Amino acid sequence: MAAAPLRQLAFRTFSVSILLFISLLNRSSAGKQFEQSGNRQLAIDHAMAQSMQLCKASAATVAIGRGDEIVFQEGYGFSDRQQKTPTRANTTMRIASCTKPVTRAAVEVLIRRNKLQRDTLIFEFLGIQPDGGQLNDERIRQITLEHLMNHQGGWDRDVTIDPLFITDEIGRELKVAHVEKRHLVRYMWSRPLQSDPGTEEHYSNFGFLLLGLAIEKATGKSWIESTRELIATPLGIDDFSLSSTTRSARSPAEVFYARDSNINSRIRDSSDGLTTSAPSMCKFMSEYWLDGITRGDFRDIYLYQIGTHPETTTAIVEQRLDGLHYVLLFNSRRAESYAADNEAIRERFNLVLDTIGGELGD
Repeated sequence: MAAAPLRQLAFRTFSVSILLFISLLNRSSAGKQFEQSGNRQLAIDHAMAQSMQLCKASAATVAIGRGDEIVFQEGYGFSDRQQKTPTRANTTMRIASCTKPVTRAAVEVLIRRNKLQRDTLIFEFLGIQPDGGQLNDERIRQITLEHLMNHQGGWDRDVTIDPLFITDEIGRELKVAHVEKRHLVRYMWSRPLQSDPGTEEHYSNFGFLLLGLAIEKATGKSWIESTRELIATPLGIDDFSLSSTTRSARSPAEVFYARDSNINSRIRDSSDGLTTSAPSMCKFMSEYWLDGITRGDFRDIYLYQIGTHPETTTAIVEQRLDGLHYVLLFNSRRAESYAADNEAIRERFNLVLDTIGGELGD
């Protein structure tokens, strides 16, 4: 992939008034820079300042790509508790459910290599038996990998549960001290589906947990090892990792979270456990569509994914019709209004790109 001239500003610290944006207080540069219109820069900076204020973030990063090139990348605020370390464009953060496109892409790679098939039956393939030894719902035998990739496995978390959010309760019910992914599978195999597989679409974190297990069985490696080998390394990405609620267990490049949430990325890895940087996700999106398909000919569609974790993460990735793709990462999420915040941030940034996008990469 062609190397891009990158503007690598180390940080900006904002003072935001009730009028939303007054000025950039601090700014320093590192690495090769390229000439760019001040209006374009300020438009992006302004949108990021407003978005940081909205979701109460102390650190944020953005990367914008066109084709194989990253045409803009930037870090904002501070990445440490003491607010002394500037956030760089390549500072890593949790990306929550923006992990799912990476999992889909890994499945697609394994399908091309004949290690998996779209019609692989997940119950038979994994060989994990239900709690008590008997399926609650025989329709579970019909669930395929394609159903899971399309959120059509038959579960509706709005009607029943999302097991990834109640792992402690499941552990107590199964009488296991350390809950693993297979325990969640045993538990869900013993519960009914809400619809026939392939007939209804309901967002499913559990479906992507199953896809991660399928990847692990097909490769003989963990999900994170597999995605590094199948996806990251071929693209020159070296910062895929799993986050931890223990600061000492995280990568030194990962941002500080003021109000950490108890996210078990060991269980949630393939659904929403990945930590990476905005430029790395931008590289990923230059090679893969967000539905996991390798990019080739132009597709007359736009795709986006939003990921959030309570208190710690707001992540937005989008592939636009005009050929631009972008990544926005913030180290916070408001509990009371995160869905509305996500849409406001996305709408604001797209308005900026509608105005200046044609000039980026000139």
